[in-house]
Amino acid sequence: MEKHSEITLPGGGTTVLHGTRAAGDDAPVALLLPAMGVPAGYYGPFVDELARAGVSAAVADYPGQGESRPRSGRGRDLGYDALAHAWLPAVVHELRREHPGPVVAIGHSLGGHVLAAHLSADEADVDAVVLIGSGTPYWRDQQGIKTLVQTQFIGLVSRALGYWPGTRFGFGGTQSKTLMVEWAAFGRTGRLAPGGRDIAPGLAHRDLPLLVVDLDNDTLAPPSAVDGLVAMFAGADVDRCAFAKQPDDLGKPVDHYSFARSPEIIGERIATWALDRVSERRPSA
Repeated sequence: MEKHSEITLPGGGTTVLHGTRAAGDDAPVALLLPAMGVPAGYYGPFVDELARAGVSAAVADYPGQGESRPRSGRGRDLGYDALAHAWLPAVVHELRREHPGPVVAIGHSLGGHVLAAHLSADEADVDAVVLIGSGTPYWRDQQGIKTLVQTQFIGLVSRALGYWPGTRFGFGGTQSKTLMVEWAAFGRTGRLAPGGRDIAPGLAHRDLPLLVVDLDNDTLAPPSAVDGLVAMFAGADVDRCAFAKQPDDLGKPVDHYSFARSPEIIGERIATWALDRVSERRPSA
């Protein structure tokens, strides 16, 4: 995976687009949206595997994360809207400038939420979606009262401090207050409503190919939570599969994060699906 370009983001700041090109300019290009607090560089093996399987792939850090600047912290705030309607369009614009083929957006965990928010609006600009280990944080879909307490604690701390010091608590990295408050509200109500606008009505009418990948041993996105997020994509043409290492595979079982570091098989499956299902450059209305 190599550095492709530095992108100036709306409202200031920069991020870096990294990627690996596959042979064939007309093939789809995959854009990976990271999980919360996970730097873009972590996905290098996965991006490279997609390219080996025939699909050019790229990834960029969210504002405030990884190589983007400035870094997150007190006084630097953003929410889902900034990711879905400013950061993502800027990255897709740069990716389309470099690649003429259709864009398949791959949302890992939080990345799936960002894609859902993006696709709920009229200016949505991706051609297909893959969700990997991405589900709602809604407590009824997760671990019940335990999840409710955890998500609301994060929301309260974020409000009190003006940011979420996730590196201290071992979850999510340093994040903006509004993002974590909106995420906590999603966990409490089951509704993703950035700025008070419920994304569900707009997302329900979005007709596009959607591949959903369940990860074995994923305690952060169990099947019930994935079901909850997939239900919001009511108009999508959904394919779904589960990914687990076979008994003779080396290493630890697949979980919420480890798939990206040993992407054999899963990368090929996603690339095959993209090559088979995605044929139009522009998103459907």
